Amino acid sequence: MKPSHFVQTAQTTRTQSGQSMTEYLVAMLVVMMIVGVSFTGEASVIEVFLEAVRIAFDKLSGFLSLPL
Repeated sequence: MKPSHFVQTAQTTRTQSGQSMTEYLVAMLVVMMIVGVSFTGEASVIEVFLEAVRIAFDKLSGFLSLPL
């Protein structure tokens, strides 16, 4: 038989599951705001990344179109 401090009731498990879901939700909201939203008027991280990819693609296609 298990000691009484190791026995979890269904209510305790449900409460802990709800708490972890809330923590995951808050963490995901923080990450989304850091990555997708700019507070200082500057471009967001996603916008900067996409602009860098666009510039790199333009340079690559320009290089590939040069004659041999």
